[in-house]
Amino acid sequence: MMKLRAHESEDVKRALYRLCITLLDECHKTLSNCSALLVETAIILDSNDHDSITETNLSHMAGIYPELLDAVKMTVYNWMSSLPRHMQSADDDVKRIAIHNFAKGIELLRSLNIESSTMESALSNTMCETITSLLQASKTSNSDNAAPIQLLETESMVKSAGKISYPPVLFSHESQRGLKRELLSLLVAVSSSSHSGALLADMVDLVRDSTDSSQVAAYWLSLEMIKAAHASSADEDALLNFSEASNGSYDAESALSELYSFSVELLDSHSDGSAIDWRMEALALEVVAYAAQRSGESFRPELIDVLFPIATFLGSDNHMLQQHAVATLNIVASASKYDSVSDLIVGNVDYMVSSVALRLNTLDISPASTQVLTMMIRLAGPRLIPFLDDVVESIFAALDNYHGYPMFVENLFDVLKEIVDQAAMTESTRLLKDHERKEIQHKKQLGQQEDLNSLMSVLDKRNERRKRDEAEARDLQQLQGHPRTPWGEPEKKKAGEEEMEDPGGKLPSEDKPPSSSTYQLLSRVANLTQYYLTSPTPKLRRSLLELLKSASSVLAADEDSFLPLVNAIWPVVISRLHDPEPYIVVEACSTLAGLCEAAGDFLASRFKTEWHEGLLDFCRKSKRAAAALAAGRPAPQDSRRSFSTRTSTNIVVPLRAEPGLEVRTTTLSRQEEHLSTAGLGQHASPAKIWAAVVSLLTAMVANVRIDDAMFDDVLDLLVDVLDKKPDAKEALEVINADAVWLALYERGMTAWQAAPKVEGASFIELRA
Repeated sequence: MMKLRAHESEDVKRALYRLCITLLDECHKTLSNCSALLVETAIILDSNDHDSITETNLSHMAGIYPELLDAVKMTVYNWMSSLPRHMQSADDDVKRIAIHNFAKGIELLRSLNIESSTMESALSNTMCETITSLLQASKTSNSDNAAPIQLLETESMVKSAGKISYPPVLFSHESQRGLKRELLSLLVAVSSSSHSGALLADMVDLVRDSTDSSQVAAYWLSLEMIKAAHASSADEDALLNFSEASNGSYDAESALSELYSFSVELLDSHSDGSAIDWRMEALALEVVAYAAQRSGESFRPELIDVLFPIATFLGSDNHMLQQHAVATLNIVASASKYDSVSDLIVGNVDYMVSSVALRLNTLDISPASTQVLTMMIRLAGPRLIPFLDDVVESIFAALDNYHGYPMFVENLFDVLKEIVDQAAMTESTRLLKDHERKEIQHKKQLGQQEDLNSLMSVLDKRNERRKRDEAEARDLQQLQGHPRTPWGEPEKKKAGEEEMEDPGGKLPSEDKPPSSSTYQLLSRVANLTQYYLTSPTPKLRRSLLELLKSASSVLAADEDSFLPLVNAIWPVVISRLHDPEPYIVVEACSTLAGLCEAAGDFLASRFKTEWHEGLLDFCRKSKRAAAALAAGRPAPQDSRRSFSTRTSTNIVVPLRAEPGLEVRTTTLSRQEEHLSTAGLGQHASPAKIWAAVVSLLTAMVANVRIDDAMFDDVLDLLVDVLDKKPDAKEALEVINADAVWLALYERGMTAWQAAPKVEGASFIELRA
């Protein structure tokens, strides 16, 4: 009989079940010593498919023979006691069958209205031990293979409402799906009993009192039992059975409230530095999300306590916690009737900003505060910037107090850089005033070519000016000497004229409107960078240079405020060209190019001074280093040999002879070498620095006024790359196109053009 229980044939199992029922009915006295075995086998083989109105089942037999009730109770109790031991087995089928049988036994006890105080008192501990044994027997999975969860915007929020799910925290392996399904069925059976409230209370107490894996097990069981109790209550409500449902619902709500309070405490302690099992934190996020789903829009007041701790996990090093935080934000935003996560953040920005500022003001220097603020700014976008004045003040204060801690300073400037990056976005212009939004254009433009129309326009203007001068001369009155009578009483000035004149006799200029709070914030942040650009941390120096480039594009419109800032930061920015780190030099060139576009001719005298004090030498050294990298690499001796190809271009250059127009010619040969890209090639530091210098010189020529000597130097530096850099060529041609053509021609980089043919005119043919 023991072997036949696990037989593959359903017919054999059904026949064995009927045999057990028959023996319990017909031979209950004769085989009374076998009743325990028969009851156990009948429970295992019982199935809803076997139930029939005309067939006798185990429930009927227990009603006819009351002594079988004790056998049923003892069988289920034995199964419960042995459950933790079965969970230590290496065979997943043994675990699954043990859980399945116990769930069937619980359902039978409920249908027979059998109560056992011993079983009820031990059930919570037994189930906790069962899950603990499973967790200890299986390896903890913290896999990054789960599909990433995205923060939802308005359209996605509507489509995904009610469909957002978490990656599993426990039993995440594919082989454990069947086991988890049986566990959830067991919890449904347990939660449907009349004493589920007491069991839930015991389980929540275990959550607070246990440690390690036992606490994780109790936490997971509590959450799943609450979900099962609510689902069971909803089903009973649908059947209009309110007597028992109301009690169960009340107990489940009480347990959820207590579990929610514990979860909020757990999430708040995330940044305290205490070692907490990541599974506990993930389950706490799930509890908060479930509470939000249950409460709906009425959950909004709770966001004061939970939104900041949830957002903190967005910066977690644990991928699973990050995904849980994203899913929780999506669920909370959807449940609270927000259109998107961004709206959720902005709608509660005052609470979150206050939380961050409080942590900074209370000397909380953990990375969590800065990470969550960076994520919050990135999520909410430019809309959040006007609310950040207090936080920026706290950051400035923290920088003053902790400027000797490079990592913390770096984290704080990451926040400031994110603020500047968001402010530089196109949609952020609505945060600025009109005089801060005007487009600044410093790029030099080609002048209009002179033609007959322009000549006639000049002559017309001269004629108009001459006529105006003649008319003024006719209207002048001749002087008649000094007056011989008193001037008389001065005429009374019209009302308002006296007030319009200042003590110096000049009319006051129109007052400039004050800058917007966003502009002032960005200006303060940009001005602060000059004190940290000499930081020993290369990453911070690069971040600050990127920050300045982004800020200059926003601040350039108000020149009265921006140009003093440029004057202040210029010395420290230009000095970064001599930074020992190559990528800092590259970023410094990029930042200077951005300043050229933003400040224009304001930098003319500064570039002129720097040009003769080392900037020209720096550019030449960069060019030589890049050329040496390209031409000085020896060819490898092995089979992986790099090749270079040369092509020759012969150019005929006319040279004037001493007397007359007779010319002689010479031929210039240009050797074009296409270098191999073996090794680092264009990704090597000298090549990157030279490319950055080319971009800087291009921006300088295009936007800043330079003298003729500087132009000649820049042309000499860039002439070899003009065929590959059309923007540099265009910028130089705006200043002196003939000089550019001649420089290219002398180097054989442009072809000789044939003389044009004009009717009625001819050009002298050049002869050798």
